[in-house]
Amino acid sequence: MKRIVQTVFLLAFTLPLFIGTCWGQSKSVTPAIDPQAEKILQALNAQKKKDIKASAEVVDTMDEVLKTGEKIQYSHVRKLKISEPKQFWIESTGDITNTTIWKDDKTFTLLDRENNVYSQVAAPGTIDETMDMLVDKYGVTTPLADLLSNDLFSVLMKNAVTCRYLGLHYADGIKCHHIAATQKNIDWQIWVVAGDVPQLRKIVITYKQRPGAPQYTAILKSFNEVPQFPVDTFTFKAPEGAKKISLLPVKKSNKKASE
Repeated sequence: MKRIVQTVFLLAFTLPLFIGTCWGQSKSVTPAIDPQAEKILQALNAQKKKDIKASAEVVDTMDEVLKTGEKIQYSHVRKLKISEPKQFWIESTGDITNTTIWKDDKTFTLLDRENNVYSQVAAPGTIDETMDMLVDKYGVTTPLADLLSNDLFSVLMKNAVTCRYLGLHYADGIKCHHIAATQKNIDWQIWVVAGDVPQLRKIVITYKQRPGAPQYTAILKSFNEVPQFPVDTFTFKAPEGAKKISLLPVKKSNKKASE
């Protein structure tokens, strides 16, 4: 998983549980990938694959672990507008970043509102293609990038070692299917609204390989489909006095062809 909070939504649970008795009965092993969890994630993915126009608001928090081991939490509100397959707009307001992003049919623009500077790069592809390009070429991860993916199931499950269904639990007051998975470096939990239309409600990622195992949590506070956005919604217009700066490609180490 290359994107969002590198990038993906991802909390821990135990190793596969071995069930049996000490009286010589045959033992069974719980599946590493729970079929019920997989079915729910596939349904969510099918819903996400529909080309939609929608607006949403996400509240997220992230931990900073100090050298003393103390955890400090920072928060942001992300407002999102998306017109698949190519266009989106994200406004982030919070403790660390205050930025706005535009992606139209041709260009990706990042505006730092506090410093009134912006960068632009060519981005004629789809949302997924743009996210991959930004990470690969510029080392830029976009808030909520995985939520924008047109194949959310693959993003979540590509590196999953275990994945299990935990039952119906509440997220922000809404009854949801609760799923947890482990990967090598991160663990994740996801809450999907229980109902006729599966919808992501909450995600938690635990970065278990980092000191103090910091977490990222995002709650989808609202989601509304929109018949049509105004024509200029995804087109950047520079604020007065804004300075354009270059987005520099990341340096890649030279590797032997055999590696």
